[in-house]
Amino acid sequence: MKETFIGHKCKLLNSEKTGITLELNSWSSENMVEKYSVSFDKENNIERITENQLSFGEKISKTDFFKRLIRDIQASEEKTREFASAILCDFLEFDIADFDVNILKLGIEKIIEQLKTEKNANAEQKLAEGLFEFIWSEKLNEKEELKLLERLTEIDSYQICQYLDDEDYLKIPKVKKYVELNKTSG
Repeated sequence: MKETFIGHKCKLLNSEKTGITLELNSWSSENMVEKYSVSFDKENNIERITENQLSFGEKISKTDFFKRLIRDIQASEEKTREFASAILCDFLEFDIADFDVNILKLGIEKIIEQLKTEKNANAEQKLAEGLFEFIWSEKLNEKEELKLLERLTEIDSYQICQYLDDEDYLKIPKVKKYVELNKTSG
């Protein structure tokens, strides 16, 4: 099996650009050529780059990986926000079992802030999905979860509304009102 370098420092060959590899995959729109999604250190953007254009360094910590994704979901460039949101969603679903909950909470605050202003539907969907992956991870106690769910009702988001339109969440009066208002206005 081929070694992959996800979450490693990297350098773009024939350039001074450095960054972090966030994922490796191939897309039909790119003729199924495997490419790394690289988040650059000095530029707040993500580009997809083939392995033969990169040299790899040491693996970074999960904390640094998470912080980079949080930085990139707030980028001005739309594609970067999309890439970062999708990777962050996977991270929140699969990689937080042994992760510091306080660092996660700080990241969740940034996700909430980004959802308030996000205009890209793809990024919004992945941010909302990631947020609910965090909620479902049971990292929060019941009181914290209730507070977070009620805060989400302050965000004008179709995606948030879709996730909150759930039998268990609708038992919360503020959530029920939010969902009903959004169903009649949407």
